[in-house]
Amino acid sequence: MKRAARATLALLALVSSPMLLAQDRAPARGERVALALATAQNAQGKKDRRELASALAVIDRSGAHPLAEWNGTDPVPQWRALVPDTAPPMRGSPLGPGYRSGQIMGGRSESFEQVFLSGQKASIALSTPGNAPISLHVLDPERKPVCVIRNTKRTCHWVPIFTQRYTIEVHNSGDGVADYFLVID
Repeated sequence: MKRAARATLALLALVSSPMLLAQDRAPARGERVALALATAQNAQGKKDRRELASALAVIDRSGAHPLAEWNGTDPVPQWRALVPDTAPPMRGSPLGPGYRSGQIMGGRSESFEQVFLSGQKASIALSTPGNAPISLHVLDPERKPVCVIRNTKRTCHWVPIFTQRYTIEVHNSGDGVADYFLVID
């Protein structure tokens, strides 16, 4: 009897494992937006209107918008002007993901602060059009690391205990200039 129960449990674990792994591999909304932003920039460079329109559709469906405190140039309106025959953007959630883009010289870092709310899942996704060697560090107010993203892992998730400002640092460990897109969801 015990042997049959163990065999059944082992079989259930085996059958359900691929489903759990598949769910873990599905990119989160912020990661999809970060990848779409990088894809759009690559498509613009290649003059690939179809790929650009597809990337813009992902951005539009997500409700993504520039981060409120970011003063950089938003590339999305320029990309939309390159594919004017596409459908107008649908209005997404006002709390949809926020994004910013930037360029960092080789060996340099850029940082900014962002408030995250207590008890609400925080998500940051990072992408680079050219797969530059960039990393991201999220630090709490005491400068303790909350999350570190390196070249292979480009998404960070956590649930803040307190509503507070976190420092987000993006570092380029390469020699050349690195373009990047960062999405906060």
